[in-house]
Amino acid sequence: MNEHFKDFETLKQIIFQETSKSTRFILYGDADLDGVSSVIILKETLELLNPKYKHSQLKIYFPDRERDGYGITQRALSDLKKEAPGIFVALDCGITNFKEVKEAQKLGFRVIIIDHHQVLEKLPEAEVIINPKRKDDPYPFKLFSTAGIVYKVCKGILIESNISWRPEAFLELVALATLADQMPLQDENKKLVEEGLRALEYTQRLGIQVLKEITQYQEGNQIDLFQKIIAPLNSSERRDHLTESFILLTTQSPKIARIIAQDLYQKSLEKKERINQILEEVEKRIQNSALPIIYEGDPSWPTVLIGIVASKLLQKYKKPTFLFKIQNEESICSARLPKGYDGVEALKYCSELLETYGGHPPACGCRLKTQNLEKFKEKLIEYFQKHKLQQ
Repeated sequence: MNEHFKDFETLKQIIFQETSKSTRFILYGDADLDGVSSVIILKETLELLNPKYKHSQLKIYFPDRERDGYGITQRALSDLKKEAPGIFVALDCGITNFKEVKEAQKLGFRVIIIDHHQVLEKLPEAEVIINPKRKDDPYPFKLFSTAGIVYKVCKGILIESNISWRPEAFLELVALATLADQMPLQDENKKLVEEGLRALEYTQRLGIQVLKEITQYQEGNQIDLFQKIIAPLNSSERRDHLTESFILLTTQSPKIARIIAQDLYQKSLEKKERINQILEEVEKRIQNSALPIIYEGDPSWPTVLIGIVASKLLQKYKKPTFLFKIQNEESICSARLPKGYDGVEALKYCSELLETYGGHPPACGCRLKTQNLEKFKEKLIEYFQKHKLQQ
């Protein structure tokens, strides 16, 4: 069995060479729990390799999905250009950012992508791309969270460096990310989650300890795990390009941990209520619809919630579901598909109308000009009429 992903050796050499020179790293992650966990695992690995990174030369950046959409964005690159030159690492995003990768390189960054989303026909022109879904990747298991991929990469690097480290500190994050991202609990994921949940019981992360205490988390209770740990960590907002969950999971301050843990738990309860309101609203709109898809949008729906609502609608109606945060110029879509459909293929079919798109076959998304919403709807209906599932 192949022990490493394609491009692992190249990445290892870059990390060993550049950490020894204290080169600047920009860790750019998606703001959900998988992206945040991936950033933390790589950040703490770099700090083990070179303790100077605890104090400088590491820049952490999470883009604002609500404002800019998903992935590497032009606005983020504009914010980060003053950090060049350096190593720009995109985590849990980047695999469909062709233009933005070229732009980052023009600014003086060496670009590395570590992602688990579906690969389109080609790859961006990054120096390193680690994604087991690459056609030329020999690694047999393909369904990791990004945190799972980052863990395996960092484990390989740390073992070779002979530095003492605690796998448990990373495994607990991998377990939370894998569950939050709803990756299949089979093969290596099953083992990673089992080991991670054991590590979580004895966590040394202050933020998780405080979150458990505030929420009165019952150890080993799966409902509690989702409602009292994963839901709050996935309810975070950004603070100056960091997310609250990142701050909570990395802080050494009991006071900061308590303030953020309480805030996140409260937000997770409010989020649940808002999800139910949006769900009710969509159900009223689609009451008498004979369309083969659910296709609805609203300016007031938060981007971070529409994917969750789409999942609930899919479970109930078993139809391809496309929900939108409608904005003045561009709208952001989250889609969920029944088993047997490939959402990325559906978006590819409509790609001339889209600014960006990507994701996984059952869960994907895109960004498009608001003026194209009606055309996109017609094109999707055409696609799903052509690709009906065999009953």
